[in-house]
Amino acid sequence: MHAVTRRNVLTTALSLPMLAPAMLAAPALAQGARRPVKFCLDWAWQSAHSAWTLAADRGFFAEAGLDVQIDRGFGSGDTLTKVAAGTYDIGFADTNLALKFNHENPGSQVTSVFVLYDASPNAAIFLKSSGITKPKDLEGRSVSVSPGEGTHLLFPIFARANQLDISKINLMSVTAQLRDTMVIQRRADATLGFLTTTALNMVGTGIPLRDIGWLQYNQWGVQLYSSGLVVRKAFAEQNPAVVRGFIQATIRGLRTMLAEPAAAMESLKRREPLIDTAVEIARNELLNEVALLTPHVRAHGVSSVVKERFETSARQVAEAFGIPVQPSMDFTYTDRFLPEDRKIV
Repeated sequence: MHAVTRRNVLTTALSLPMLAPAMLAAPALAQGARRPVKFCLDWAWQSAHSAWTLAADRGFFAEAGLDVQIDRGFGSGDTLTKVAAGTYDIGFADTNLALKFNHENPGSQVTSVFVLYDASPNAAIFLKSSGITKPKDLEGRSVSVSPGEGTHLLFPIFARANQLDISKINLMSVTAQLRDTMVIQRRADATLGFLTTTALNMVGTGIPLRDIGWLQYNQWGVQLYSSGLVVRKAFAEQNPAVVRGFIQATIRGLRTMLAEPAAAMESLKRREPLIDTAVEIARNELLNEVALLTPHVRAHGVSSVVKERFETSARQVAEAFGIPVQPSMDFTYTDRFLPEDRKIV
């Protein structure tokens, strides 16, 4: 397995003058005028989602004129479907899946307007005691997967890049709640998911991080961008100010999340009281290391997408899914709604 640097991830009123009644009513009027936006995450509440809970709690969405409802997700594929159907205005999902979706649904296409993860955290995750060290070791093994989850849907790309015979891998379809548990209980040799989700879920059960291994897609021949904000193409055309405002609030939320990790977890805990704060801080540290704060993002800012790399990875996606197109970047991504300043560190 290609080494990933691992740190110790488990460390970590002014008086107002008398105002006229009309002036006192102004905040309420402004709040009532905010544009309602329904936003769906990719999965259950986790540390990275604090960028949006902070944007809500600190008033970043409100300052952009938005009243945002944030709901948990059930996999990137499910989120894309809900956004395309108009159930949600904006979604957070693995943007690689948009190519297949748009090809199959020409009448309700989506577009990514903001790429959060410069390096995909998609991976095969396992206990080191399994003996797995390279992709070929997955052949002859049992691997737990959740249908509709992005890493599973993108697995054919990883398999193709590493000459894996998928027919020799026992892909066990289970619910999202059981996927990681199957590996912890040794009922599966590995699982497919975001390494930052599964590895830290395992840590939360008492397994030391040093005993967990992974094969990150981006370290094994698949230079994918990953999750970001997706909207219906028609919605973006009709509501450019909403999309721009949401992205700007997201960037402010990211900066706050990185600068104030404890406050970020407090914000998240208000939505999901059962989260383990120490584990979620550790999850964010690992996510920053392997997916978010790459050298490219540090130098150029978040969602600084390189056209050649994007289209190369899009061709990999098309080939793996048997899509007979040579996709251009604008088929699934646009940078027209991004602010100039996208530095987050």
